Amino acid sequence: MTETRVSVRVDNTTKKNAEAVLNALGMNLSTGINIFLTRVAQSRSIPFALELDGDPQDVLMRSAVKAKLNSAVENGAPIALFDDELNCPYLAYPDGRRVYELD
Repeated sequence: MTETRVSVRVDNTTKKNAEAVLNALGMNLSTGINIFLTRVAQSRSIPFALELDGDPQDVLMRSAVKAKLNSAVENGAPIALFDDELNCPYLAYPDGRRVYELD
């Protein structure tokens, strides 16, 4: 069997949580992903229900906002956020810096 390398972007928390579950099942992340892709190929479907929660317009709006935020982060631009604990806005930079003095 010829193998090919696949690169997938996933947030760190999701990866760590998935690895913990898969390790408890006696497999690594690569094996888990292979099982998923094999099942998709065999069934010609996603092996679980896909559903939208809430108002479809709200879902589309959240998706558009998330895409814009991801684009800003990828381009090194800061994102304006609000710190609930300090009750003030700040700029969050992709390198993790927070700047609280907004003019």
